[in-house]
Amino acid sequence: MKIHYFNPDTDLALACNGGHYIAPEQVRGMMRDLALLPLWYAGVGEKVWIADRKAMDYASQMSLLFGMKVEVVPDLAPQADEGVEMVPWGWNPAVRQLFLKHGVPAAALPSADWLETYRRLASRQTSAGLLQSLADGGLYKGEAEVLHTLDECRAYAASRGAVVFKAPWSSSGKGLCWCRNGFALSADWCGKVLREQGMLVASPIYNKVEDFALEFEADEAGKICFIGYSLFKTDGRGRYQGNRVLSAEAFEVYMERYVGRTEWVRLQTVVGRLLGCYTEAGYRGPLGVDMMVCRSEDGGYFIHPMVEVNLRMNMGIVALRLAERILGRGLTGEFTIRHYASNEALREASLHGLHGAPPVVREGRLVAGSLPLVPVASVGRCMAVLSVLPG
Repeated sequence: MKIHYFNPDTDLALACNGGHYIAPEQVRGMMRDLALLPLWYAGVGEKVWIADRKAMDYASQMSLLFGMKVEVVPDLAPQADEGVEMVPWGWNPAVRQLFLKHGVPAAALPSADWLETYRRLASRQTSAGLLQSLADGGLYKGEAEVLHTLDECRAYAASRGAVVFKAPWSSSGKGLCWCRNGFALSADWCGKVLREQGMLVASPIYNKVEDFALEFEADEAGKICFIGYSLFKTDGRGRYQGNRVLSAEAFEVYMERYVGRTEWVRLQTVVGRLLGCYTEAGYRGPLGVDMMVCRSEDGGYFIHPMVEVNLRMNMGIVALRLAERILGRGLTGEFTIRHYASNEALREASLHGLHGAPPVVREGRLVAGSLPLVPVASVGRCMAVLSVLPG
């Protein structure tokens, strides 16, 4: 029996690498506000652990509306036995300690030794090494260098010009330092990451025109299966904003302006083969490979084939499940995570959305308007929404 749990701070916890890690207040708020998100990707007969009674009531309403057979449970203890399979957003020592505290047997959880292996696999250092095997200098181009000292960082910035420094463990645009105007402004940030995490990864800043990902799943036998595309948006600092919710065919048609449709099968095959290094080390579960379409100096386009690998659940897979399960067939939608300055601003935006574009559901599918995927929290500042796009 699988029980899902939403812990979007997992990469921050891996950076800390301690069972007693405490998430920053803003991240704790996001965990609370979006705790119900696994409802939309959990499988038939699976469960979601959440303590918020209001969210449980909302889950019941959504389950009836869309015919989902997922149970929400407020307490782990009655479910906890050696047959349970905990499925967090991502693994780390802190979430393992949380599950133990709530009665899940150690035998049902990854060992501390395995989590140390997983931490190494989930680092940007690992994906930087794989990128070297993908970049061919033609359609596939990209560079990522692992640096261990401040002098190496300074030299890299001097040789490349505009660069981005990345902490080994971070996500959603966090843990990035954009160095466009000389290294002096980035030196303190780089020094802090090197002291705390021992290294960082650096890349040139590319002329990006699209963010996208290829989503894979490693099954119990270790087979890497391609499950779909993710077309997403980030802001100017690389922070995640939302996903286009569309079919695989619609994705390939949209991307034809950059890459021929026949190229996608080759990319799936080449990347999927490289991901075998994760399953050989024992990893099972989702793998999201973030990529970019970039404009080259001659005005053409190229693909950066591995910006990073997310060794966990990710918003791209959530968008895929929304397309499969609740979006009207043949329609295109937008899945967004929205952050507000205050709870009052969130409530005002929610009311405006319900009046301006109320959700229309027919035969268990969203065919028009915008649907809040989580309830409006009484103290929250974060919302997840699926909207049907016109046309």
